[in-house]
Amino acid sequence: MIRIIPNCWQKFLSQERPSNHVARVFNDVLLQRRSHARGRFAAPCNQILFTMSEATRKAANWWSDPQSEAPETQWVRVPGISENMNRRATGDPAIDWIHHSAGLLRSFAKPIKALSIGCGFGIIERTLRRRDFCQLIHGVDVAETAIENAKKTAQAEGLDGLTYEVADLNTAEFPADTYDVVYAHASLHHIFQLEHVLDQIKQTLKPRGLFVVYEYIGPSQMQFPRRDLELADTFLRLIPERYRKFQRREGIKKEAFRKSLEAMNSSDPSEGIRASEIVPLIASRFEIRHFRYVGGTLLLLIFNEIAGNFNENDAESMRFVDALISLDNFLLDSGVLPSYHVYMACKKTDNPMPMQTRNVLPPAASVFRTQDLQALTVAPRPLGLIAAEPNPFRADSQGEGRTTVSWLTYATNSVEVHVDAPDGPLFARSGPGIFSQETGQWVRDGTKLYLQNVSRGLDLTAENTIAVITLRQQE
Repeated sequence: MIRIIPNCWQKFLSQERPSNHVARVFNDVLLQRRSHARGRFAAPCNQILFTMSEATRKAANWWSDPQSEAPETQWVRVPGISENMNRRATGDPAIDWIHHSAGLLRSFAKPIKALSIGCGFGIIERTLRRRDFCQLIHGVDVAETAIENAKKTAQAEGLDGLTYEVADLNTAEFPADTYDVVYAHASLHHIFQLEHVLDQIKQTLKPRGLFVVYEYIGPSQMQFPRRDLELADTFLRLIPERYRKFQRREGIKKEAFRKSLEAMNSSDPSEGIRASEIVPLIASRFEIRHFRYVGGTLLLLIFNEIAGNFNENDAESMRFVDALISLDNFLLDSGVLPSYHVYMACKKTDNPMPMQTRNVLPPAASVFRTQDLQALTVAPRPLGLIAAEPNPFRADSQGEGRTTVSWLTYATNSVEVHVDAPDGPLFARSGPGIFSQETGQWVRDGTKLYLQNVSRGLDLTAENTIAVITLRQQE
């Protein structure tokens, strides 16, 4: 597993690129991580590097303010939106993701022990405890003020079994085989060292433990594509101005939510820093048992900063809300727009390369430039029975189960392999992103690409991995 950025990436990330603020912020965190010695911290984290980079300190300060995301500005607070996201996540507008995930814990022996990462002011932990879904819950967040607030609120409500700790998730290490379930609600998209925290989550879960994720997975650092913004602008302007008044500043909202990289980095450099990589990195470590795109693409862009103008007692305002919710669903379901949010429930597995029952993997973003990639290794070569039915390598094809995987083309987000048998080519496929559940998929983990081959209705298994490809930067 790639736990930190390989040495070959360092030169790339340290180059001055005026337009690449994400790389510079990421590099700042990495260099801080390597330049300080580890220090002790209180249990249950074993060791935590508590000296934070400037970027992490900014994020901690931002999220220590209860008004950093005031309710009247947040698009999810618009009446009807939560119910729609519930329906997409669980199939029932009255059942939220927390309740749904609890159903997956029914076979677990009580007391159920949970870890909540990026817990903020403790809303998720209190909800879990009030509903008695988990009995022992530990919350971790980098924002000290938020943690203190969470402790006091839990105590005031008389909720037992809740503990909290200040920790930087980019470097925190958790004890092995400790928790039945780990929750990540709107927190992973703030983490620079995603590989590290996901490896720690996998380590700290008990065998067959559950990892529950409800996350923003849209464009990193909220740098939305022009097409998405232009669509949102068009429909925003159809809303009367009285419903487009900013809630925390003067003025009328005239265009969809936009924020430059400079503005993002000056307030919270962690916001969405690697959001687009979350799903692929999870899928390369956990078995995904429940996966739903919950939408919110147009809705985020349109309703952010003006949410408080819409009230369920105002019939006219709700007509616009209902229409835009329906439009968001239609554009997502028809493939015109991607979903910016996801709900996932995953199981810990001993398989070093987990296989999925459906293809949930979009192309993973890379800091490599296409021309800098080359094939370092390709394996197996030639070798391997493919355990699939129908088996494309049947004896009657004279292949007798033996295959050779050879390169045709390769690039940052597209790798094509050609599988040969003694009687000639059998098939060629491209990925990631182009593969479907009927044919196979790519799983990417850092600089490794795994090609899995499956047939319709057949679960992916380790035996179906026909190529492991390692990429490196040219000297």
